Amino acid sequence: MATSPTELLTLSWKESDIESSLAVLRRYVETEAQRQIDWYRGKRAAKAALSSTLRFAAGFFFFAGGLVPILKATLKPEMLQKLPFDFGESGYLLIAIGGGTVALDKFFGFSSSWIRCITATLAIEKSLEEFRMEWARYLAKLRGGVPPDSLLDQLIVTCETFSLAIRGQVEEETQSWVNEFQSNLLQLERDLQAKADEVKAKMNP
Repeated sequence: MATSPTELLTLSWKESDIESSLAVLRRYVETEAQRQIDWYRGKRAAKAALSSTLRFAAGFFFFAGGLVPILKATLKPEMLQKLPFDFGESGYLLIAIGGGTVALDKFFGFSSSWIRCITATLAIEKSLEEFRMEWARYLAKLRGGVPPDSLLDQLIVTCETFSLAIRGQVEEETQSWVNEFQSNLLQLERDLQAKADEVKAKMNP
């Protein structure tokens, strides 16, 4: 059963309610961490599929473009003359398409986002495991009893530290995405401006 953030404000810390309140608090931070893990896993699967497709396409077009000169050398001239296009030039086209798929992947950040999702997932999973082990150590000290005030405060602080750590990991991944996206946009603007200047130079020699 999921715990909403507002429920934390209504927890009772009377001696008779401490155990159940701690259970609710622990379940809340673990649920939030697992929710982030599940979200990154879902996002990772989509990014992995897109990245793999684009990388495969790039490899295929580069390979096919490299084969064109070899095929041209083996085909008979009369066969090449029957083609409605310059077979030799098609190799450049295929390589250009391959380069375009790499540029597309880089601009939209499919591969880099996939790596970030993997890194974020592993980091959150590690934090979750560390939290569970630390929580178990604290409970072992109680021997089934009610925690004293000092230990109760440590348990609550442990939940707070863990929750903020997860939030920090998510924010770090998001900021990395923002920085990469802004960098890609800036590079695109530079490339477009360079291309525009090149066209102007050709039109006004």
